[in-house]
Amino acid sequence: MSDQDKDTNARPSHITLTFIGEKVAAKARLLWDQAPEICEALVAASPMRVQSHHGIYSGSEIAAICPQLPQLSQDHASSDVEVGDLAYVYLFAADHHGVAEDFAEICWFYDIDARPSMFTGPAKVSVFARLEDADDFFAASRRMRLEGAKHLEVTAS
Repeated sequence: MSDQDKDTNARPSHITLTFIGEKVAAKARLLWDQAPEICEALVAASPMRVQSHHGIYSGSEIAAICPQLPQLSQDHASSDVEVGDLAYVYLFAADHHGVAEDFAEICWFYDIDARPSMFTGPAKVSVFARLEDADDFFAASRRMRLEGAKHLEVTAS
């Protein structure tokens, strides 16, 4: 077995997102073939505890600012997403009103009306994972419109 095969076999296949206060979690299958740099950075930063909030302009989207993640390549970025997509985006303060610093964000889409957007229009994100069997997690995400921000833990699994 080559060193490359060993590295590939040792990579986690999933990450788990957990709303800490509710103990509601979902697993997401990492898309190593589609977004290897993002998957690698997320696994390296794991575990992360961040705050997640409902997207303002994006419909059924939850976002979490992740200061642990660096600026990464966003090859294949798109504003077309599907329910269950988990994506990465890096936003520059100079491009957004009221933002003091550049930041990385992970976001997920829990219903069919989701379209990543900012106040200026559609935003491109890089899908790096797919949430699996996430009905309870999506229900908790949906409640955030009324309940507000939730603490989130992200762990490689």
